[in-house]
Amino acid sequence: MIITFEQGLYEICAKRIGQDEAYQSIHPDWNGQVDEKIFQDYRVYLLRRTIQHVYENSKFYRAQFDRLGITPGDIQEFSDLEKLPFTNPDDLRGSGYEFLCISQRDVERPVTFYSSGTTGIRKRIYFSKKDLEHIMDFIGTAMNTIADIEDTRILSLLTNSQGRGASEMYAKSVRARGMEAVVGDMAASSEELLSLSVYHQCNVWFGDITTMYRIAKEMEDKVDLKNMGMKLLYVTMGNISKPMRVYLERVFGCEVIAHYGLTEVGWGFAIECGGCHGYHYNEVDVYTEIIDPKTGERMKDGMVGELTYTIIGRDAMPLLRYRSGDLAYCEDSSCGQKLRVIGPIVRRLEGVFQIDQENMIYPAMLEEVIYVIDEIVDYRPYIDGNQLVLYVELCKENASVKERLSKQLKTLKELERMQPPRIELLPRGTLHKFCFEKKHIQDIKKAVEIWQA
Repeated sequence: MIITFEQGLYEICAKRIGQDEAYQSIHPDWNGQVDEKIFQDYRVYLLRRTIQHVYENSKFYRAQFDRLGITPGDIQEFSDLEKLPFTNPDDLRGSGYEFLCISQRDVERPVTFYSSGTTGIRKRIYFSKKDLEHIMDFIGTAMNTIADIEDTRILSLLTNSQGRGASEMYAKSVRARGMEAVVGDMAASSEELLSLSVYHQCNVWFGDITTMYRIAKEMEDKVDLKNMGMKLLYVTMGNISKPMRVYLERVFGCEVIAHYGLTEVGWGFAIECGGCHGYHYNEVDVYTEIIDPKTGERMKDGMVGELTYTIIGRDAMPLLRYRSGDLAYCEDSSCGQKLRVIGPIVRRLEGVFQIDQENMIYPAMLEEVIYVIDEIVDYRPYIDGNQLVLYVELCKENASVKERLSKQLKTLKELERMQPPRIELLPRGTLHKFCFEKKHIQDIKKAVEIWQA
């Protein structure tokens, strides 16, 4: 049976309340059921508890509160968060211990990563055992909102270094929900991953969108992908352009649903809802604001701004008003569920090339025209002065690719203010080693990494 996202969140909320003696002591008449009123009341309770927790245990937030003359008692409702300053990604650079709210010996899992690929800000996030249990509970429950427990065999296509990566964690999460799951590694070859899926008769894939696209492009002439019995492709770790989605749905003969997540908020976070044309997200653990990226002012519902998160259900390292760098809107659901919805991610603030005061280019924009070309499996964008340089990997050689791609790029009016793009064609497999990196537009000097070992 598939449940609604609302049912899933209420289920998680009921489980949390059942384990929370302090909340039950405040509400001794609680009958074990959760409705909208109890759900929102518990979220406010978690907010107040989190504020007290960070004030008492985080050196970083205690200093901020004291500097502004704010006490935990000043934050009673979500609207009161506007009294607090933002937490920026830069704040996490080398300062993880100042955010830590528990003893280091109680940290179950520290995670070090970069804000964008192997460049940008090196960040370190800490999770307690309780944090991980909550994250895994949400991942499994959320998966049940798009897939049936009884007939789902999932291939996980995420990082899985030494068997301890996100792929293994995801598999454990959905197994706990009663689904079957096989652990794959996105660094493996297309042949290996497809064979793994066929051997275990997987009918759902979850993981990196670029990896799934590569498998399809490299294997569609060898295997009848539509005959594999796939029920769902659940994609994450990158933008999914319209031509990419259309292609995957056509060759696999199944629906594509997008996932949106950040390490900072605990990996599993949001699932695309067709009825809302956006994402339902983990409102038990996260409160979302949309702000003007330039002024920091709160945006009205439906207006695009920067997604900002306050993590209210975290033990080791809660973050207050954390600026994600992702642009989208937020509003009430239109699908009948009493939830909020995050609109499609427009773009990231990082990885953008500003052409002039009004015009810019960014990967999500480029991908709408790049992936129209059937032979292209992957790409990397660079800037050389005032010229866009695209290194494009082909799954099939075709002399007309440059001409056709140039014609597609001319449909982007933003590029009219730049020199004509330069396109460099690369043989199959060249860019696979960069599968862990997010797409971002870099200076051409970084391009040397392509032909270095």
